[in-house]
Amino acid sequence: MDLAVTPLHSLFAARIAGADLSRPVTEDLARAIERAMDEHAVCVLPGQELDDESQIAFARLYGPLEVSPAVQQKSGGIGFNTRVKHREIFDVSNLDERGTILDARDTRAVYRLGNQLWHTDSSFRQKSAAWSMLHARVIPPAGGDTQFADTRAAYDALSEPMKRRLDGLVAEHSIWYSRGKLGGYVPTEEERTLRPPARHPLVRRHPGSRRNALYIASHASHVIGMPLDEGQALLTELIAFATQPRFVYVHKWQPGDLVIWDNRCTMHRATPFEMTGQVRDMRRTTVIDTGAYVPEMA
Repeated sequence: MDLAVTPLHSLFAARIAGADLSRPVTEDLARAIERAMDEHAVCVLPGQELDDESQIAFARLYGPLEVSPAVQQKSGGIGFNTRVKHREIFDVSNLDERGTILDARDTRAVYRLGNQLWHTDSSFRQKSAAWSMLHARVIPPAGGDTQFADTRAAYDALSEPMKRRLDGLVAEHSIWYSRGKLGGYVPTEEERTLRPPARHPLVRRHPGSRRNALYIASHASHVIGMPLDEGQALLTELIAFATQPRFVYVHKWQPGDLVIWDNRCTMHRATPFEMTGQVRDMRRTTVIDTGAYVPEMA
């Protein structure tokens, strides 16, 4: 095994060459990728010819996988995605079950607009996400890039008074809070019941790098025990600080790219593209974070 790990940014993110994930992945290769992820938090593996089954098999090497939820269909009812066979695959596309581009007014298109906000996958779950793996099948000719922010570096750059202020604070995260911010998606009562909010410390120690990281982004609706306006102002300030250009890597997709990111120490967002005229077909697998976190500040 001869992996080449090349940094893509001065603070985080790297390109990994020399791995073919369509073939059986050895223990040595799996651990080498894990070490690169602990250091860089975002890793790009170009030219991966993966089908859904091989993507799922690779992701399972790192833990149990989330399954995609039921969502509102065009009819307004709740159902599962029938375009993608396996529920371990999240359909990050602008396509319906027939492979046709979604109308901009379709509830599924409105729901996916939330991906353009800075977010951390599944922070609205009590067992949130560790790694996400997004594979590019079809990309638009322009736009649809993904921006990543390093929340470890952002935490390191905070003033000491701000670090002390964050000590022990907990935020509540809700998918419905973020989905209502862009596009105005309105969930059904069934959806609200199936995906209740979760609470997490604003600062957590990343287990691989042993560095503190901000755990914030658009799903975070308020800070527990703090007046609503004050808590939301704090969250807005932290997101703005952590997404300064110096903390951000922008990935311009190529077909076959597999990008892995660690949700425990990054945020990300998609950039706009011509959603009603160009196809963007991406498939995501998400590894559940099975670790326990406490807000370590040392």
